[in-house]
Amino acid sequence: MPERALLAKIEKPPSVDDTAYLQIKQAILDCVLAPGQPLVETRLAEELGVSRTPIRRAIARLEQEGLVGADPSKGYKVTKISVPDQEEIYQLREILEGHLIRETAEQFTEEELDDMESALRAADQALEEEDYPAFLATNRLFHHAFDRKFGNQHISDVLANLDDHVYRAIMWGFHARQGELVTGLGYRDHELILKAIREGDVESAVSRMQAHLRHGPRFVSDNSTRQSGNT
Repeated sequence: MPERALLAKIEKPPSVDDTAYLQIKQAILDCVLAPGQPLVETRLAEELGVSRTPIRRAIARLEQEGLVGADPSKGYKVTKISVPDQEEIYQLREILEGHLIRETAEQFTEEELDDMESALRAADQALEEEDYPAFLATNRLFHHAFDRKFGNQHISDVLANLDDHVYRAIMWGFHARQGELVTGLGYRDHELILKAIREGDVESAVSRMQAHLRHGPRFVSDNSTRQSGNT
């Protein structure tokens, strides 16, 4: 029988590179760094209290994720948000998430379904309190229950990246036109999806999810006149 450990393992602290990357990324997702805004390495380095090297590495990672783009005349800037891009993202989500529900709907236990229902209640509460990041976080918990159950890491990674872009677009929409979005997010679609799963109606759950995602881009405005770099 193995001996009981007397000391807890020391958690490896995040590297400076990872910390810089995560902080800049979150600022982009929350639209603190607005769509179209130039990224000035010296300013970012000064604000984060690091050298320019981790800033460059963070920007390179964010460029790969499509959140930052190169500007030949100005270095790098936060990518803009467009309705056509969001439409393509939701089309891909519709295909993937419809497949995931069809493959996993009958595998959930009652306890897991109860947890998903709790997440929906938490999302409802967050929306009432106008806590939009909390709303989007709990919304993610519901959607990602299906890819976690399916267990394909490649699909999960794709959906995580798509989610980042959706999160940013919705946050920008909240900033731009709060009143319209709060009343029209369509989050109650999730309750109908969950109800269909509980009743064993898999195809209804699939069609409801696909319809929910098909309408997603209508909640996104490209707000082209409000994005940095436009006049």
